[in-house]
Amino acid sequence: MYALTPLKVYALDQVRDDSACMTRMERILSALGKTTGDLVWITDESLPDVVEELQNLWPPERVPEGQVRSFMRPIVFTRMDLSSTWPDLTPLLARCPAGTSLGILKKIYGQMTTAIDQHPHHLDQRNNCVCWPTINFGTISGCPHGCRYCGAGRGGKFLTVALNLEEFMEKVVGPVIEENPWNKVFRMILDGADLITFEPEYGLHDLFTRKLAEYEGRYGHFHTVSSNVEWMADLPHRDRLVGVWSTTCEAVARHFEPGTGAAIDRIKAARKVQEMGIPVRYKFKPIIPVRNWREEYAQIIQQMLELTEPESIGFCLYIWNTYDTLIQTLDPDLLDPECVDAARKVQDAMKGVRTGPFPHETRAEIYRHFIREVRRWNKDVLLYVSTETREMWDELKDELGQDPRRYICACGSAAVPGKKLALSRAFRYSTYHPTPL
Repeated sequence: MYALTPLKVYALDQVRDDSACMTRMERILSALGKTTGDLVWITDESLPDVVEELQNLWPPERVPEGQVRSFMRPIVFTRMDLSSTWPDLTPLLARCPAGTSLGILKKIYGQMTTAIDQHPHHLDQRNNCVCWPTINFGTISGCPHGCRYCGAGRGGKFLTVALNLEEFMEKVVGPVIEENPWNKVFRMILDGADLITFEPEYGLHDLFTRKLAEYEGRYGHFHTVSSNVEWMADLPHRDRLVGVWSTTCEAVARHFEPGTGAAIDRIKAARKVQEMGIPVRYKFKPIIPVRNWREEYAQIIQQMLELTEPESIGFCLYIWNTYDTLIQTLDPDLLDPECVDAARKVQDAMKGVRTGPFPHETRAEIYRHFIREVRRWNKDVLLYVSTETREMWDELKDELGQDPRRYICACGSAAVPGKKLALSRAFRYSTYHPTPL
């Protein structure tokens, strides 16, 4: 796992009563150079003091030389509450410092989202978003990468790591697989977490692939910006995995992704995974138009296609934002001035538009550049735009070479290994189509 250096480590007192949780936590602590003696145990009585400390610990006043700032974020170990009814935490909230949110207590006490349908047809239709309905699982909240474009990366006060994974597999993953026969490939990604950063000590993907192997034709995506992949070679059911990398150019990795390492590291990691027999797919997401973006992205695309043979490559601009958040969270001096100016000119018109801050014309121009660069090196790899509008698909579908109603992407629920779509009578279309029938 990553060589994290958390300012403090905490554990919910309930963890003490679960031997599997204790074993998993001790394994992670050992990798961090710590023991249970370094823990601050959280009880109902100590909660107010812990919450106040967590609020004040992050961000750190000083980062020691040679350390990664985002690796210093505190860690809270907990048990996911998998009961049918969660206890009311508002009495505990009343005892906490003023301004404490109920969301903080829910994380500490393991009241976490365990599985969701990320892109149901009705929601994507309302938001003018083209994707595939896909079940997401998750067991960690927060991420050590600290990416500037990510709200959790910038402002998250701590990482929450749930430990009762065996229970999660039996009570959540297995039943969800059985109840959703249309979903062939499940995503292990929720709440801003990059889960492979805690492997292999965490043991999540070993359990996940074992559970998937109990069902014919079911697979799981790991979705990452990490290069921590060597441990996958030891997974007995790695044939059930599909590797999806959110990747970028070196300038973006250097300036806006402080904990990820170089962009080329992801490509080299993907090559290792490909040699293990795991399919590799990429998303340029988010595409951030830095100065000299054409040359920057052209270089990484060439390296990607010289070193690996991906099943698909997707494109998505920096979206879900406004002009104000663009210039507040990303240094505008590092960005392409023409793109920044284009966003500035339409800032009023793009307010409330999911694909803001850049206008359609700017996004289309950038996508076309990416398509041309990929086709310089590979004429056959499947291309798509990720979570874009119907209008964008209508304009680019011929250049992308896929039907937006039935396209193969990186982490779609029907995109099984081998560049195939496993569709059924009840599940035939992406959310480009107005209904699931």
